[in-house]
Amino acid sequence: MKSIFLKITANTLLLAGFCMTVQAQKLKDVQEGSITAPTNIKVDGRNTEWNDTFQAENKRTNIFYTISNDDKNLYLVIKSTDVANNSKILAGGITLAINTEGKKKEKESITLTYPLISRPAQGGGQGGGRRQMGAIMGGGGGGTQTSEQRDSMMAVMQKRQLSQVKEIKISGFKKTTDTLISVYNDLGIKAFASIGNDKAFFYELAIPFEELGISKDAPKEFAYNIKLNGLQFQRPDGGGGDGDGGRGGFAGNRGGGGGGNFGPRRSGIDFQALTSPTDFWGKYILK
Repeated sequence: MKSIFLKITANTLLLAGFCMTVQAQKLKDVQEGSITAPTNIKVDGRNTEWNDTFQAENKRTNIFYTISNDDKNLYLVIKSTDVANNSKILAGGITLAINTEGKKKEKESITLTYPLISRPAQGGGQGGGRRQMGAIMGGGGGGTQTSEQRDSMMAVMQKRQLSQVKEIKISGFKKTTDTLISVYNDLGIKAFASIGNDKAFFYELAIPFEELGISKDAPKEFAYNIKLNGLQFQRPDGGGGDGDGGRGGFAGNRGGGGGGNFGPRRSGIDFQALTSPTDFWGKYILK
C-alpha cells in the first residue's frame, strides 16, 4: 500500500512539473492580445496584484512583462530574475516608448525612462569607467567570493540604489512639457520598482490615457518599445559616452590584465552586455 502511495505521489509531482514546464513554454517573446488590468491596483513596485504571472518572456531583454489597461490607465509590469540583468537595468533604466500612430519609430514616440540612478560624471578612459562600474556593482566582486555571495552583495546595493530614485524622465507627453518629474507627481504618472528577497527586480508603471492622447472610447492600435539602456558613460564635459566607447576602457580587463576587481573572472558581469542597449517592439490596443 505504501509503495502504491509513493508511486502516486511521484507521478503527481512529475505531472505538476510537466504542467509548469508546458505553461512556461507557452509564454510568447512579445505579448499577444489585450489584457484587462487587475482591480484595485496600487502602483507601489510590489508584485501583489499580478500573482507573479506575465504575458510574455522576452529573450532579447531577459525580462518577463505584461501590458494591460483599465478604464483610465495603461499599465506595464516587468520582472527580471537575473542579478546581472538587474545591474544593467539600474545602470541605464528602462525606457518605454509609445508611438500612438502605430509606427515602430522611437523618435516620433512618447517616452518614459525609469529608474534614474544619479551618478557623478567620471573621467574618460579605464579609470573613470571602473569607478562607474564600482558604483553599479557595489565595489565589484572579490576574488574569494562565491557567486551566491556576490549576487547577495549586488542585490543589497541594488535595493539601496532603488531607494534613492526620486525622478522619472519623460518626453512628448500631452499635459506637460517637463522632462523630469518626481515619482510623486500630480500628473497621475506612476513608476516604482523593488528588489525582492529572491533578488528579482520588479517594476510597475501606470500612465493615464490623457497623457498619451489615446482613448478607450475610440481605441486604436499603437506601437510600443521596451529598451534596457545599459550603462552609458558620462564625460565631465556633459557629453554622453556611448556603450561602445565605454567598453574600450575594459579591453584589458577582458583579457584578465590590470583588471582590479572588475574583470569578468571576478565580477561575473558581462561588460559588453551591461553597456549594450537591448530592446524590442510590440503592438497593443486598449481592451
